[in-house]
Amino acid sequence: MPEHSTTVRDVATLKVARVGRVEKTDDPLRPFRLVDADGIEVAAVSEFLHHMLADDASPTSLRSYAYELLAWVRFLRAVDVPWHLASRVEARDFALWLKRRRRRPGRLRSRDQPPEQHLTAGQGHRRNALTCCDGSGHVCGIPSSVDAVPGRVCGAPR
Repeated sequence: MPEHSTTVRDVATLKVARVGRVEKTDDPLRPFRLVDADGIEVAAVSEFLHHMLADDASPTSLRSYAYELLAWVRFLRAVDVPWHLASRVEARDFALWLKRRRRRPGRLRSRDQPPEQHLTAGQGHRRNALTCCDGSGHVCGIPSSVDAVPGRVCGAPR
């Protein structure tokens, strides 16, 4: 789907298969890894988690990020877009799909009660995981905490 497409993806009817998984490893320098539907390790996620560990992320945070990125990988598979070609359109649709998927029915608040303003850990992780590796602020799917590497092409239009 082109970056400025007028086509709207119907995320309400999107079927996202529960394929791939997060695996705990015995390696203290790579405590978790994400494997795709074919059982192949997703290198970009492994690199991201390795950088997070170097930045003193806790094992709990690494696990949380891995599961959020598993949802991203599953979503991209459902919309038939390779990781390196994901754009702002996919990030927007992913956020809408997550919002719809995670809506809690029956949760009401009174009219005079303000909406909750805090982010859960997963929401913060998801937002960070969707911003670009090059620090430009656009969305590409390569986590922003993975430093830009000369020659790396994130696949998202500038």
